[in-house]
Parts: sequence; structure tokens; C-alpha cells
Amino acid sequence: MDTTLLAQFALQLEKSSPLFLMIFLGYALSRWFGFNKTASNVLAKFAFNIALPAMLFRLLSNIFVQEGHADLRLLIAYFGACFILFFVGRFIARKVLGMSAVGSAIFGTGCVFSNNGLLGLPLAITMLGEQVTPSISAVLSMNAMILWTLVSITVEFALQTGHLTWRSFFRTVLSVFKNPLIISIFLGVLWSLTGLKIPYVIDEPIRLIGNSATAMSLIVVGMGLAEYGLGPGIKKSFVLSGIKLFLHPLLIYTLAVLIGLGPVETTSVVFLGCLPIGVNVYLMCRQFQAAEDVIANAMIITTVVSSFTVPLAVTLLRHTGIF
Repeated sequence: MDTTLLAQFALQLEKSSPLFLMIFLGYALSRWFGFNKTASNVLAKFAFNIALPAMLFRLLSNIFVQEGHADLRLLIAYFGACFILFFVGRFIARKVLGMSAVGSAIFGTGCVFSNNGLLGLPLAITMLGEQVTPSISAVLSMNAMILWTLVSITVEFALQTGHLTWRSFFRTVLSVFKNPLIISIFLGVLWSLTGLKIPYVIDEPIRLIGNSATAMSLIVVGMGLAEYGLGPGIKKSFVLSGIKLFLHPLLIYTLAVLIGLGPVETTSVVFLGCLPIGVNVYLMCRQFQAAEDVIANAMIITTVVSSFTVPLAVTLLRHTGIF
């Protein structure tokens, strides 16, 4: 292999290692140092409802003052790949792995639902820089609504309950717009449109809180993983993990190239595709009572493996001159 490529990979691995060590710290605190699920829930609530929104709001509050905005065609590349791979994954789960109709829908969701909030946002800013914030935020603002709605519709058809109504659809949309991350994205963009600078007495507390977001989020991810353990369904989990970590970013990259997406947007969406499965997929398992063991296993596998594949992907994107 090219020594320059190896050097770049070593550099990206060095940059990402402290972040994944923070995940391991969270895992260790929960597994061996007495931080129970109550503590994990409190920290997760602070990270998701306070720290991450503070960081997002501050980063986006001058988005229209700075040069360069996200090319919204990135949504076509990202969610186009998600739709295609969702149905491919669902087909594999149903026809090849012999899973139930509901379990197959959850499996398909696991193929495309990354941990974009708690892990993706802080990791991307640290490894790629603040220039990717608009692109990451564009995906974040649509991610939960589109993918939750997709799996809800699919599961309802699988169950054939007849409960799929406009009311349930709008309830899903409303729940998304109550999401603190989504609220902070819209408020940050709206503030940026005013062209005003945030007063220091307000900006400084927001900055201090936002600075805790990366560490807090990564620790919370690790503590969450400690609640799950490798169990039944491990073979299916490996299939799911392979699709998520390799086919997902590859398909995103292919669509990004086909539509002529710019380097920052291409790197941003491919980076998100490389991330491990998000905890939201496990919440879906609990809600629909299907494929819990498969998803729990895959969350652990993809998180461990992505500690190498994420820096590798960034290395390849930089080496090929895309970013």
C-alpha cells in the first residue's frame, strides 16, 4: 500500500482514537464502575436536550454570515441511498435470513439508520472541521422524520392492522419537530438570517455548555452499549453490520458522484453513512417487539468496527482528493 496512504490513515486513526476511547470510557463506567441505567439516562438527557442543541445553535447562528452553504442535493444522495438499501436489506432479511415481516422492516432500518446525533455530529466536527456543520445539520433535520415514517408505514403494512392514518402520520411529524436537535437547528438558522451577533453574556454560557457536548455524547453512547450484550442472532447481526458499514456509504458515494455533489457535501454524507447503527433502531425494536437481539448485537459490532472504518473512509476521501 502507498506509504502516503498509510501515513494518512495513521493520522486519521490518531485523530479518531480519543473519541472512540471516550465511548469505551462510558462503557467501562457503566459495566464496572457502578454507573447504572439511571445515571446513563440522566447524562443522555443532558447531552441530547441541552449540550448538543447548544453546540448546534451556536455553530449555525452565523451560517449565513460565513461563506458557503450546504448543497441540498446531498439529501438526494443520502436519503436516496437509504431508501434503496432499506428495501434491499428488508428483502435479504425476509427471503435469505428468514426473518418475520416486522423483523425484516427493522433489519432494513438498521441498514441505513446511523448514529448521526450523539456520535456523528461531534465526530464529524472533530475529524472534518466546522465546515461540514451545514451539511450534517441538513441531514439531521430530516433524518428522524423520514426514516421513522418509512419504518412505521412498512411495519403497519406488515402487521396489516389498518391503523395507518393521516393522524398517526402527523403525530410522527409533530414528534420530530419537538426534537431539541431539530429545534436548535431551526433557531440557529433563523438567528443567522438576522445577521446579528449573539450578545457575549448569552453566547458564553452557550459556548461552555456546547463544549461539553462531544465528551458527554460519546460517554453516553458507551454507557448505552453496556446495557446490551452479544447474544442470539449473531450471524444475522454480522450480515446487518456488513451492509451498514460498507454498502451504505458506498451507495451514498455512488449517488453523490452521479449527481455531481461537491467535495464537502460528498464527504459529509459518506461520513454519516460510515457511522454505526443508531440507538433509535433499538427503540423501534422495543416499540414493535421484533429483532431486538439482532439489532443489539449489531449496535455493538458496528460501533467497534467503525472505530477503524471511519478513519479509513476519511483517509480514502482525502487521498483521492475529494475532500
